[in-house]
Amino acid sequence: MTEKKVLVIDDEDFIRDLVKDFLELDGIQCEGADNPDIAIELVSKMDFNLILLDRNLGKIKAEDLIAKIKEIRRHIPILILTGDQHCDNNYIKGIGADGLIYKPFQVSEFMECIRHYLEMK
Repeated sequence: MTEKKVLVIDDEDFIRDLVKDFLELDGIQCEGADNPDIAIELVSKMDFNLILLDRNLGKIKAEDLIAKIKEIRRHIPILILTGDQHCDNNYIKGIGADGLIYKPFQVSEFMECIRHYLEMK
């Protein structure tokens, strides 16, 4: 796999840093954003192969941020990270995301999902 770049958007430092650590240990370049404004700035400046987006960022809904991201870079797959077990694939498709990862997750399953999306790109 050629070098891939992932943007992790999560307002919880612990989760964002943990996800970045898992990805970087697998040789995947990562950037992190703790709020929508930083996320939009990074998406505007850099080309990512995948975005991991926390469903609950506080002041903005995931679907609103997805719409802004897709205006800038329509081609980037976006996976929603959520602890809400009631969130399903119909919801995800309805807001313009490409997939779903439930928190907490098993590292091996998480990385398998990430590799799948990165290989598609």
